[in-house]
Amino acid sequence: MSVLYSKCIIGCESDCIRTIIKEMMDSIKSNYCLSAEEEYEFRLILNELIANGTVHGNKNHYNKTISAKIEAIDLITIGITIEDEGSGFDYHEFFTHEYPCDSNLYLERGRGLKLIKSFCDNICFNQTGNQIKIRKRIEKSPI
Repeated sequence: MSVLYSKCIIGCESDCIRTIIKEMMDSIKSNYCLSAEEEYEFRLILNELIANGTVHGNKNHYNKTISAKIEAIDLITIGITIEDEGSGFDYHEFFTHEYPCDSNLYLERGRGLKLIKSFCDNICFNQTGNQIKIRKRIEKSPI
């Protein structure tokens, strides 16, 4: 397992988020040959992870940090870890409740994590709920 990217991000405003996601994507693409679909999925996953950490975890407090790490788990598996400074949430309850698509609760929140889960092979949280680790396999081996 090797670290492809590791950074502590302070002040996640829109421009900062775009820059960080570009850096993270560049670190993945410089080590793995992604299909267009995989690149789209990773970009979506990273956007949702960083946005959730900023908005829900750090409550848009721009003086708080988000830690981001990308690891090459093996020849076809990439791991991403995002941790914010928030108090966390009850992820057990979140994933046990299913809301119909026309439900107001579904429209208000929860789409991001469900999207992330649908694109990843594995998703787990620390006990507090302020750190998420995902693993995603790709079709081709590293460059």
